[in-house]
Amino acid sequence: MPYGWGRVPYGAGDRAPWMNLPFPVEEYHERLQRVAGVMRRDGFDCVVVTGNRADSTNIRYLTNFEDFYGGDTMLAVFLDGSPGFTTNAVMHGEPMHSGIQDCWIEDVRCAAAPRTVTGAADPATVYDHVEDFIRERGCDRGSIGVVGDAGADRVAAFLRETFPESRVTAAPAMLRPLRAIKSPREIEAMRAACRLADEAARAAMDAVRPGVTEFELAAEAYHAMFRAGAEHPAFAISLCAGARAGFKHMAPTAYRLQPGDMVYIDVGGRYMGYYSDVSRARVCGDPSPEQRRFLETQIRIVEDVMAAARPGVAIAALATLAERLAGDAGFGEYLYFRGHGVGCAVQDLPAFAPGNPATLQENMVFAFEPMLVRRGFGTACWEDVWRVTADGVERLNSCPVRWW
Repeated sequence: MPYGWGRVPYGAGDRAPWMNLPFPVEEYHERLQRVAGVMRRDGFDCVVVTGNRADSTNIRYLTNFEDFYGGDTMLAVFLDGSPGFTTNAVMHGEPMHSGIQDCWIEDVRCAAAPRTVTGAADPATVYDHVEDFIRERGCDRGSIGVVGDAGADRVAAFLRETFPESRVTAAPAMLRPLRAIKSPREIEAMRAACRLADEAARAAMDAVRPGVTEFELAAEAYHAMFRAGAEHPAFAISLCAGARAGFKHMAPTAYRLQPGDMVYIDVGGRYMGYYSDVSRARVCGDPSPEQRRFLETQIRIVEDVMAAARPGVAIAALATLAERLAGDAGFGEYLYFRGHGVGCAVQDLPAFAPGNPATLQENMVFAFEPMLVRRGFGTACWEDVWRVTADGVERLNSCPVRWW
């Protein structure tokens, strides 16, 4: 038995009874077909998709594998031949302790995590497995693309040295446009993820009162989110109050809320590999007239910009509208026009930033967060997730916007 192979079999048949997929396997076949279409367009016979814990999006999107341990993961996709998957993100020398059962790819070959190899052992590596995949599918003299940023330079160098008669080309962002357009099944997964964030934000905002600590508000958010079915937080929670709320993103502390404090939360949950991202703001007690005007102006910016959003509209034009609205209210210097695509990654296409000429397309899904951030005063930010429809946008969240 190869070093680090494990005692528990993990062939396709062994994994099947334990597999937990968010979608029917047909969804993944359709994704690989779209990848193949891009490969034909760009002249690739094979692409090697890289991933690790710092950049796992493409691997989760195509295979459903989650790296619990930290390692190198690669998926080899071929125009002719079945895909091959390899990873050394293997805990305890046991792939079936490491989430491999959730990978739907039939040809899976695991390797020992390098930091667990001891003595004179000389195990096969993920590079050995990728070499075997490529030789077995007859692509050792073909055109090979390397996709992603996770160790891609090392992978490309290895492929060039191993296959000197092949053409190896970096294609780091090849999958981002594919991920930007969501399938109907993905949109339903996004709705579920958004419900998690709704529960978290609602619980925290409901619990705001004098004397409560930021830690306690964060605890309410996480308790509600996991009770609702979250598998993980989408990212580290931001929760701050009082003068600290004027810096927007801060970890919670033992600070106890006082009447008149502005309170800000940014939180998201993950459902079956899909992320959500919401922000809410309120005042502890009754807002002052200036606080109310600050909060209401930001809400109007979201409402008016989303009313103008539809397929074909340039993000730059939406930014110009937001800037005009903030300026008319006297808050132009505090506006940060921001937003981002969301799905298998928290930050994806489309990117909302001033001057971006990119246009919205139907079934893009994005978190929109044009924020008013005023140092020493507070943050006004209603952030929700939206889907681009045929003639506008649909809000995927339901948590209340006004808490005053």
